[in-house]
Amino acid sequence: MEFELNKVYHGFRLIEQREVEEINSTARIFEHDKSGARLLNLQNDDDNKVFSIGFRTPPSDSTGVPHIMEHSVLCGSRKFPIKDPFVELAKGSLNTFLNAMTFSDKTIYPVASRNEKDFFNLMDVYLDAVFYPNIYKYPEILAQEGWHYELNNEEEEITYKGVVYNEMKGAFSSPEDVLYRKIQESLFPDTTYGVESGGDPEYIPNLTNEQFLDFHKKFYHPSNSYIFIWEWRFR
Repeated sequence: MEFELNKVYHGFRLIEQREVEEINSTARIFEHDKSGARLLNLQNDDDNKVFSIGFRTPPSDSTGVPHIMEHSVLCGSRKFPIKDPFVELAKGSLNTFLNAMTFSDKTIYPVASRNEKDFFNLMDVYLDAVFYPNIYKYPEILAQEGWHYELNNEEEEITYKGVVYNEMKGAFSSPEDVLYRKIQESLFPDTTYGVESGGDPEYIPNLTNEQFLDFHKKFYHPSNSYIFIWEWRFR
């Protein structure tokens, strides 16, 4: 299929095209006319197809809201309302890669598969997850993935639990990791790199449901996204 600059394909306008000899690919940059979403497509002879959507998600504190959001959007969505579609995909998909990652200033959701039907199914699940998650219907998702109070019996003290809370307690138990974080905090004070995007267990319980939902409304929008597709054929 021949592509023309400034022509619209499925709502995306082609704004740049060039050959990338190092990876034997044709690179095309598109922009969605209605939303402003950006798309980089690399077309080549590799039958392992890759899709990723990423968002700029700079945190303003160490409550770990980007990390908790990464977990939470994969806990069911409008089209896929089951409790944990990520686990179901991991068990039943033909994927060659399936994950999500939180960085200091961005969050990405990459998937890959050599089977075309499976590939488009993975894209469908991930796109519905990031744009229409069940977090607005079920505040229990934040409690499960972020933090909640736990009391097994009246004799015990109330404790904090949560998937990300427990995960980051483990991360902060490493002296090397704590040192690295303190160095970064000292080098980049008052910036997104001076706080912990993954969440500091001391501050994670400060995150409210309102702040959590506001974060999704602010950053999880097509205009703030960058889509990447690596495949042998662009549709």
